[in-house]
Amino acid sequence: MELAEFIDSLKPAWLLERRDIQRLDVEEDFFRFLKLEYSHKPRTTTRSAVFAALNKQKDSPKFDIPSRDFVKQWIEHPEQLKVLEETYKRNADILPKLRELMKQGKLTDEIKRRVDELLVLGSLPKSTPAGLDVGHEAKMQYVQQVNVQTIPSLAIETAISEHEWVSQGGADRNTLIDKFHLISALPYVDEIVSDDKFFHTIYPVAVETGHVRAKLLGNGEFLSRF
Repeated sequence: MELAEFIDSLKPAWLLERRDIQRLDVEEDFFRFLKLEYSHKPRTTTRSAVFAALNKQKDSPKFDIPSRDFVKQWIEHPEQLKVLEETYKRNADILPKLRELMKQGKLTDEIKRRVDELLVLGSLPKSTPAGLDVGHEAKMQYVQQVNVQTIPSLAIETAISEHEWVSQGGADRNTLIDKFHLISALPYVDEIVSDDKFFHTIYPVAVETGHVRAKLLGNGEFLSRF
């Protein structure tokens, strides 16, 4: 509770959830493909706007809930986190299987391409910035030529994932959550402060994509400023 109150007292900007960021990244790449003008939407915003996005609704006062209230709810009703925990566990359990498929040569470029297309297709907007229906043909033309390496959050996630498929370690729930946080933050914040070994191991891999904005600092380096 005290930590939640301290965080709110700093009045921080909040980073959108990973999938919301990826949808915005794909949306902007799609509009560029269509040669449409668009306004860049910030990936950091208010806590209220982040919670509204998670619920796929427009921001409103009902989402302006103090962090301590969320913490209190999770403490008093831990069963509400069960579904989320099971989702993370299922995702973490997939990694060893992917590594085995990679060893067997079954994760071909064609399969990777098809996965990329499905991910992008599921992230496309329904309408243009002017509110016009996008249309199925335009979507399919875009998907058939899309290159995830030009889309910041997707390029970073792809680089990290492909590195994990051929390396060892990191096949657990906590590392998966850390990875999601890192993917969201790297293209859109100035600095990430952490002594997490996974972050420091994977950071050079992400930098190679050319989309990393954030500098990764250790806790000691950050605290030495004060």
